[in-house]
Amino acid sequence: MTTLRTRLAALRPAQWVKNVPVAAPLLFGHRLAEPEARLDTLGTLVAFCAVASAGYLVNDVRDRDADRAHPRRARRPVARGDVPPGEALAAAALLAGGTLAVAAWRLPAGVAAVLAGYLALSLAYSFGLKRLAPLGVAVVAAGFVARVLAGAYAARVTPSPWLLALVGVLALALAVSKREAEARRVKVVGGAVAAGGPGGPNPRALAGATDALLLASWLGYVAYGLDPATVALHHTRLLPLTALPVAAALVRFRSRLRADRTGLGPAELTATDPVLLLLGVVWAVACALVVGAGTG
Repeated sequence: MTTLRTRLAALRPAQWVKNVPVAAPLLFGHRLAEPEARLDTLGTLVAFCAVASAGYLVNDVRDRDADRAHPRRARRPVARGDVPPGEALAAAALLAGGTLAVAAWRLPAGVAAVLAGYLALSLAYSFGLKRLAPLGVAVVAAGFVARVLAGAYAARVTPSPWLLALVGVLALALAVSKREAEARRVKVVGGAVAAGGPGGPNPRALAGATDALLLASWLGYVAYGLDPATVALHHTRLLPLTALPVAAALVRFRSRLRADRTGLGPAELTATDPVLLLLGVVWAVACALVVGAGTG
């Protein structure tokens, strides 16, 4: 019998942390004090969680046979057989269709279109793009940019090219780090190493790419804080100080990534690490204080 807890697990709630970038335009666009902007941003955040979960359900139905042979993915409810494929697909259709309808009716213009585009990208990823390594990574990064773009529509601010670019680079780093984590997972089958072996992904090369992208994202954030246009927008030169918790979080993430041997993805790794979560809160509070002081 399928329980409510099992059905909730099939939605992958640990992955919802990926939707936090939806709120970035609310903060950096100086709309935090406006109740309507806050409500619409919250609605957009919830909508992204629902549409993302719909995509996860479709993906898990499509990959259920392969997932059963994976030591971690085999625990997913669809792969275990706890949630029947038909029920998962029906739930996905209800979540996606209902969310898009409500978004088109209630949320600001543009949000529903971005959600629909994000859903199309997610389905294309599940049905083949993820097997094309460079293109799959680009699709994942585009999904994060879509979150920020939808957040900008929700907060009714002009999307910042700086913010979109920074999120894109950081998302590329996280997507590559996921490939690195998978390559580092050592699976012994009949005494032979099945991951990271000859012909497989090179963990060292992926680690170098991850580090380069993480560093680029941090340097880009510092450059954004120092940019005269940013100083003029926020009326403060203190924004680069908020890069300190970001640096600590990236170092912590890198350390956890290299220590893990279970193949945890970036979302699961972040959601289960109290230090990373605390640093995220510290960064958000620091940004709110710095931006608020500059415009107060």
